[in-house]
Amino acid sequence: MSNTEMKKVSCPKCNHDNDVKIFKTVNATTDPQFRETLLAGSLFGFRCENCGYEATLRYASLYNDMKNRFMVYYIPEIDVEKVSDDALESEYSELGDVTRRIVGSFNDLKEKIHIFESGLDDRAIEIAKIALKDVVAKRTGQEVTGGYFSKYSAEEGSIGFTFFVGDDSEHLVQTTRIEIYNKSVEIANVYDSSKSSRSFLLINENWARNALYKYKKSK
Repeated sequence: MSNTEMKKVSCPKCNHDNDVKIFKTVNATTDPQFRETLLAGSLFGFRCENCGYEATLRYASLYNDMKNRFMVYYIPEIDVEKVSDDALESEYSELGDVTRRIVGSFNDLKEKIHIFESGLDDRAIEIAKIALKDVVAKRTGQEVTGGYFSKYSAEEGSIGFTFFVGDDSEHLVQTTRIEIYNKSVEIANVYDSSKSSRSFLLINENWARNALYKYKKSK
């Protein structure tokens, strides 16, 4: 089940103390309604009962999908490649077949959920993403400031990403053949033969570029 607790949150506008439900753990399998609320962007929402001020709360929360066998530990504004939390590792150390990840932003959390629910490998998705990011940058002649996994079609044999291009962060969708993803799985396995199941890891663009660098050097 999901694990929640009540905490006092002071409104930054009027300083009123609000009783707010904090989600320490979100279990998408036993409480699917929380999954929907999270993806809609309102699970971490805050509204002051006194003045109506609205904001998004930022706190650590563990997302657990028992059906699809993955966990994502959301720690806002994380800036390290790996977080060692002895209590967390001890509690989930026996779950060797469960994919465990750490993310530092809410958007990254949502992306990981979509990737794993699609039955895909997030390591390969990150590698394919930077390859297409570089393609988009060369094709448009503009800086690509970010992007996210946005499409997977087994029937069409394709995956797709939405990138933010230029000063105005224009949205540009780039799709590619599933073969690119399959090749990225191969590259990920060369770089990380353990498949990153040993702990909660941060799999992001830096990880993917390191994987590509090591793969190219091995050739």
